[in-house]
Amino acid sequence: MLHEQESRSAAATDTKDWWKRPYRMVQTNLRQLDALYDQKALAREVKAFGADVLLYNIGGIYAFYPTELELHAINPHMKGDALGDAIEAAHSEGVALVGRYDMSKATRLGYEAHPEWFVHNARGEALEYNGTYQACVNGGWYQDYSLQIISESLGKYDVDGVFFNMFGYTNFTYSGHYFGTCACDNCRRRFHDMYGKPLPLKEDFSDPSYADYLEFKDRTSLELRSKVYKHIKQVAPRVAMTGHRGDSDLIRMETQRAVDRPQPEWPYQAGEQARWGQAYGQGKTVSSTSANFIDFAWRFVSETGAYQLVRAAQQLASGATLDFYLLGVMDQDDKSAFADTSKLFHWHKANEAHYTGLKPASKVALYHSHAVSVGHGAGGYAKRTASGHLAEASFRGAYRALAEARIPFDLVVDEIITGEGGDKALAQYDALVLPNVTCMSDAEARVIDAWVEAGGVLLATGETSLYDQKGVMREKPALRSLPIADRPMPRRDMKGAYFRVAPGELPIGDDVKLLMLDHTYYVAEPTAGAETVLTLLPPQRFGPPELCFPDFESEMPGAIIGAHGKGKAIYVPWHAEALYYRDSLPHTRTFLVDLVARHIAPAPAKVVGRGSLEVTVQSQPATGKVLVHLVNYGGQRNNLYEDAPALHDLRLGVRAVEGAANALVSGSVIEPEGPADGDGYVWYALPPVGAFEAIQITGK
Repeated sequence: MLHEQESRSAAATDTKDWWKRPYRMVQTNLRQLDALYDQKALAREVKAFGADVLLYNIGGIYAFYPTELELHAINPHMKGDALGDAIEAAHSEGVALVGRYDMSKATRLGYEAHPEWFVHNARGEALEYNGTYQACVNGGWYQDYSLQIISESLGKYDVDGVFFNMFGYTNFTYSGHYFGTCACDNCRRRFHDMYGKPLPLKEDFSDPSYADYLEFKDRTSLELRSKVYKHIKQVAPRVAMTGHRGDSDLIRMETQRAVDRPQPEWPYQAGEQARWGQAYGQGKTVSSTSANFIDFAWRFVSETGAYQLVRAAQQLASGATLDFYLLGVMDQDDKSAFADTSKLFHWHKANEAHYTGLKPASKVALYHSHAVSVGHGAGGYAKRTASGHLAEASFRGAYRALAEARIPFDLVVDEIITGEGGDKALAQYDALVLPNVTCMSDAEARVIDAWVEAGGVLLATGETSLYDQKGVMREKPALRSLPIADRPMPRRDMKGAYFRVAPGELPIGDDVKLLMLDHTYYVAEPTAGAETVLTLLPPQRFGPPELCFPDFESEMPGAIIGAHGKGKAIYVPWHAEALYYRDSLPHTRTFLVDLVARHIAPAPAKVVGRGSLEVTVQSQPATGKVLVHLVNYGGQRNNLYEDAPALHDLRLGVRAVEGAANALVSGSVIEPEGPADGDGYVWYALPPVGAFEAIQITGK
């Protein structure tokens, strides 16, 4: 239960600075009929819910204000000025109002006047859905007319921020039907001007233009976002623009699920997005709006309150703030999650000061590559590589291994470390995990190698850095720090293979002598002086039973560890993290995390006791406090999320702190058990942990 508390400090009342603090937003994706809703009642309801920011429609597809632009369709159900009334009502309640634009589509007014502004596939068909037409990033609706809508609306209305929905390229309908890429004249012309070749005929690397097309979509989308951002700052300089990659004042994403996604459900979606936002934003406020509903086709059936709590707990634990997304207004037919979410919002309001100015304080980082990753509008070049089909499993397996081993960790992103001052993004970490990061630029490799040379500990798996940033194979890995002499040779189909574990090689007990191997093994020659652990048992016979015994054992290693300058690099010549994602064998997880942990200082915090827990650490430089979060996943079973049973008898050890700890959720004060132990940990006996707990301690 969240402990009821009074706010220790007065809540900020200046709605213009909403995005500079840990806000609590309610997003209302309004239907046409919602323009008739009592806007004063909506503002009161949002405030009573615990929010201090309301996201409300401005326009794009339909204007929620009396527009004078001929091609901007007015909401046919609106009477008067819904947007103007909503702004007045929100501000009277001390609630900031963020305007929602959806420039991705227009009605027939826009399409019939200028069909060349909109998406058309190679057959000349327009991408139409329920009377709306998808705008082309390179067409006039996005490039020019949207700026007129922005100028008109921001010139008239005192909004506090703006949000843009579905910014970029779309080739699927809401029903999930594939439409194909846009082949309009604007795209053809711009692509040819940039690359000197025709658009690809299909979305496949067998087409020689496809790799460039992926870059084309990314570049043109970011250029459009920059154009819009600069225009907003000209029209209304104080208005904050939310965003993802590219220009923005704050980072805002979305957490949701879809019923047709392959199982298992990814339980760490919210935390991953929060970590990514922290890594990419470099100090910007971050949130990831959590959809109330289960899927687009069923927008009025709610997720459970327990699911909303575990999402929110992950967000808070990794430096993001609270954000809740509704289809329609607060008057919903299914309010299953409202009570838990509202109570959390009010708790967060009372504890807002403790979440202000937080910085990541982990010593381990997991690498997120835009070129490789399947999420966050990723480049998708990994699909060009031999092991690209394991890209998602590799990243998620490493993420799971760290989280489930209770290792505090952050993300580091490729786009940041290769930017100005990017080396500073790595400098705070003792260890970096590269989970089969197949595609890597020379610039990335140079920054990472320099970090290792200065004393960092690198763990890389599989085909890491064997391809350039667009997925073209190199003669050898770009990372010079890897302790291997040449390009690894893939030995595929390792079904039935194992690794022999010698006594004392892993902290898994002497009764475990084997680890399971599948997928591919990469034969690599260690560099001079490198250390190796484990030995490969090549594929064994697994039937009939009479023949199931090893007939050959090799000396090929399960990991290679070598020095590079003042640091170390560890190469794992197999996909251990992908196997952990698939099979969840704890010994595989132990193998991975122990390779990191044995070479760096003890983690800044650790928890002893049973339960499915994630541990994160943040610092608050302004106060000298440390904030440790414990997130309880005990209520989750695949795609079922119910109330997490409270975890008892947990002990928390934190390094470089002193004095009593404040348990912010339970509202209790915890005295230390004694002085710091030999590893520098001060220990605290924790109260029962429900959905999550936040422990605040004074740092040394």
